[in-house]
Amino acid sequence: MKNGKDREKNDIKEIIEAAVNASYEIFTKGIEDKLQEAINIGATLGAATGAKAGAAAAIKTIEDERRKQKRKQYDKRLYNTKLLLRHYRTLNEHYKHGIYTTNEGIVLDEALDESFSDIMEDIGMSGDESLCIESIKRSCTRTKIIMSHVNKMLEIYEIMCKRSKRQDDARHWRVLQALYLAENATPASKVAAAEHIDRRTVYKDIDVCVADLTALLFGIEGVEKQ
Repeated sequence: MKNGKDREKNDIKEIIEAAVNASYEIFTKGIEDKLQEAINIGATLGAATGAKAGAAAAIKTIEDERRKQKRKQYDKRLYNTKLLLRHYRTLNEHYKHGIYTTNEGIVLDEALDESFSDIMEDIGMSGDESLCIESIKRSCTRTKIIMSHVNKMLEIYEIMCKRSKRQDDARHWRVLQALYLAENATPASKVAAAEHIDRRTVYKDIDVCVADLTALLFGIEGVEKQ
């Protein structure tokens, strides 16, 4: 009798381990496939441990997957904000001096139907920033949509930082402007010396700016969600 119970426990343990392994494997699938796989995992566990435990496992797997997807999307938007800041001078010059031909003008009406978020969503986290930037610059219209939005949000962010009662916020803007926005870039070491802060604080300030600007650039989709 005892051996039978031990075998049953081992069987359940193997099923749970298989379910856990399956949950890792499905990360490469699309969201719909992942959710369906989560339901399948719950059904498998339900058959082994009882419907209540199976349902709870399925719900937990689904919620975990949704949180991971939201985090992944937020990380992508953070990446895109950093990308735009690092290449702001180049993109802004391209935007200001871009030549819109007749053919480009035809494309303009179509491209204006795209939003800033739509365009940035097409830019993947490939790790090759030069390719990402070239894909933006390839269309004057897309560059116009992106940089018009970026410049408008930067104007708003400058006002927010300068009107803030926190001294750190005013410094955040100065650091951001010196490193990425001013016509001539200032090295982080010189920014740190001018602001009387540690060089690491310079990069911490930039992290704050990136998070703030992500919320401004992408709206509610740019707010970190747990």
